[in-house]
Amino acid sequence: MSFSSVLEKHRKESFTQRDKGYRFEKLIQGFLKTDPLYKEVLANVWLWNEFPYADQFGNSDVGIDLVAVTKANEFWAIQCKCYAEDTTISKGDVDSFLATSSKNFIADDLGRVNFSKRYWISTTDKWGKNAEEALHNQSPSVTRLNYSELENAPVDWDKLDEGIFGDKARVEKHKIRQHQETAVEAVHKHFETEERGKLIMACGKDIYGAEDCRERSNI
Repeated sequence: MSFSSVLEKHRKESFTQRDKGYRFEKLIQGFLKTDPLYKEVLANVWLWNEFPYADQFGNSDVGIDLVAVTKANEFWAIQCKCYAEDTTISKGDVDSFLATSSKNFIADDLGRVNFSKRYWISTTDKWGKNAEEALHNQSPSVTRLNYSELENAPVDWDKLDEGIFGDKARVEKHKIRQHQETAVEAVHKHFETEERGKLIMACGKDIYGAEDCRERSNI
């Protein structure tokens, strides 16, 4: 099931906006625990109410939805917004997140720390001018993951929705074919004795169905 299908399912099944937001936060928590780019560096990802130091920020509605900690003990503040696809993000939408994620807190064995990274993850790619400007010159900077990036992530959204994370919820990588394996082996063998070479392989049919397209690469 695609990201858009899972998202539409939750939009229909959610009883309230709060319920829809919680479902989306759980989905993104699973995504961060599964996508290879993040799984390699993250040690844990908490919902805000699970974050061990949340009480230092005063109340439950502070603009941060998830907190991740890396294997190097750096903390990331993450905001998740399940908007309609045609929604334009305003400055007011980002203000509380920027304010709260700029604060420091005391972590066990680490002393007083700041968030080293900030992520804004939403289901719309549209940003208002003032919201864009609010992100300029922020320290730490804010990384944005939008709908299109989530849709194309190498994860099985259906499994994430079922609470299955990690390797079991990752999309299987494409395997190269036998003739491609032969080409790779030939290239390796070539560079055992040579410094330069040229690899010429068919690139498959083009958009017009032509089969004689060839790719030449100087190596």
